[in-house]
Parts: sequence; structure tokens; C-alpha cells
Amino acid sequence: MKLLLALLLLVVPGTAFWSLLRGLDPVGRLVVSIAAAIVLIAGTAQTMLILGTWSLHGGLIALGALSALLALSGRVHRRRQPPPAALPPRPVPAGANVTRQDLRLPHKEEAEDDDWLFKE
Repeated sequence: MKLLLALLLLVVPGTAFWSLLRGLDPVGRLVVSIAAAIVLIAGTAQTMLILGTWSLHGGLIALGALSALLALSGRVHRRRQPPPAALPPRPVPAGANVTRQDLRLPHKEEAEDDDWLFKE
């Protein structure tokens, strides 16, 4: 039962943080969400101990409420962003077919003018 409770304590805040981290790759999201869940659990426990209000049920309720707020903020933030299909296409610059030969590169003499700075 204790293992199930510990797993539940990690999964609930972890999934709330997972929903906030949409820009990361899956492995990065997993690592950051687990670390953030541990920090949230420890911070909630320390705050409740300092305030003298620690109890098992109170801790579960506090973590559930904080996780719900995090998940809700993730959903609200996702609604504010326009969907990727609604973004206008990027304008194509006039010289889109620029090759390396079209660029003006410095001559060998121009590039070596500052070599005296790096000599000992």
C-alpha cells in the first residue's frame, strides 16, 4: 500500500508538469516532470510541517489541489496559443536562391590582418 501511495504521489504532480512541458522531447519531459514532482512534494511537506498543519490526508489534498492548478494552467496556456496551422506562412525572401558564390567572402589577406593579436 505504501508503494502504491508513493507512486500515486509521484504520478499526479508528474503528469501535471508533463502537460506544461510541451516544447521538450519525451525523455527531457520525463526527467524534468519527475524532478519537478519531487520538488513539489518536498516543498508541500516542508510548508505544511512549518505551519504545523501536516497530516496524511491534508498532504494528499494539498498535492492534488496544486497538481490540479498546474494542469489547469497548462490547459489555459495551450488555449491561448494559436494552433500551428493557423500561423501565417513565412514570407520567402527575394534572393532565396543565394549560393555560396553569390556571397562576398573576405580575401585571405583581409582575414589574416588580425593575426598579430594572437601571436605571443
